[in-house]
Amino acid sequence: MAVLISTGNPISAQAQVQAHSGEDRCTDVNLTTPPSQPVRIRYGLTGGGEEPLALLWADKENYAGNGRFYQLEPQKYASNDRMTAVQAGQLDAGSISLTALITSVRVGVDLRAVASIVETSEQDNQGAFVAMRDSGIDAAAQFKNKRIGFYGPNTISEYWIKSALRRAGLNPAEARYVSLPPPAQEQALRNQQIDVAWLSRQFLAKAEKTGGIKVALRPMQATEQAHPSTLVFFTRQFVDAHPQAFCAWRNDYQKALQNWRGGRPELYAKLIAANYLTPAAADAGPDGGRAEGGRINVGDVQATIKDMVGVGFLPAARTVPAEDLLMKGYALRR
Repeated sequence: MAVLISTGNPISAQAQVQAHSGEDRCTDVNLTTPPSQPVRIRYGLTGGGEEPLALLWADKENYAGNGRFYQLEPQKYASNDRMTAVQAGQLDAGSISLTALITSVRVGVDLRAVASIVETSEQDNQGAFVAMRDSGIDAAAQFKNKRIGFYGPNTISEYWIKSALRRAGLNPAEARYVSLPPPAQEQALRNQQIDVAWLSRQFLAKAEKTGGIKVALRPMQATEQAHPSTLVFFTRQFVDAHPQAFCAWRNDYQKALQNWRGGRPELYAKLIAANYLTPAAADAGPDGGRAEGGRINVGDVQATIKDMVGVGFLPAARTVPAEDLLMKGYALRR
């Protein structure tokens, strides 16, 4: 079959290799002739960390596929509501944490990962576990019997802290975990209701301006293993029915990642105007943690799943192989 790709977005060398081996089905999709009407993509947002993705509607004129091949319809959902909406047939795609992805695939929800949004890495600035400056707490080795704020059971923040404790030679059960929503973490720390708080990038920047806190641990220090913490999922039903819309979206998303890397300061204004970000979020420092081309490192995911089992975050019976988490033939991978 002839390979038809929209101009201005040449196939990478890796994609060409995938095409010859039959692994990348988008290389056989016609992206020169749009349908008579763009296909709706109902997308469930988390509302955080999706800046490159948000460019597809905040800076729509620079992404040719949106409005021609597909119509991206973003809507913010809470995590549990997102999965409920998928199962009710109300969402075609969305953002998902690695931990929620594993659980969803294991229980049979019709979705698979297709790209990375946020990657925990040395460049990552997702946030940090922090303590008060005068607390004497400087590292995970001092977290024993401490009250640690996190976002809730089965969240990626719980995994990070449990991985850090084990690497520090502690039993993860030797800490006390306090589930708190993001806006409440800093105040609980300052009120001495918890000893350690997890502050995501925006809340960390705000707390550092107020003063009196110090960073004790960042996610990459916790796990010592790079991994995607937020990914894009699509339902298999949608991609099977609309491969052209999906592949056009995928091209635009990769272009958005490239544009974001080179033009964050100018693009923040567009995200604020589109009500995706607040000015405070735009002033919270670089986001980092973006995988090249949105590609998922399957080896990193498998190593992370192994670590999740090792620290007692997930029972082995509640995991699936990393390969089974990806949309075969369509996921961006490396």
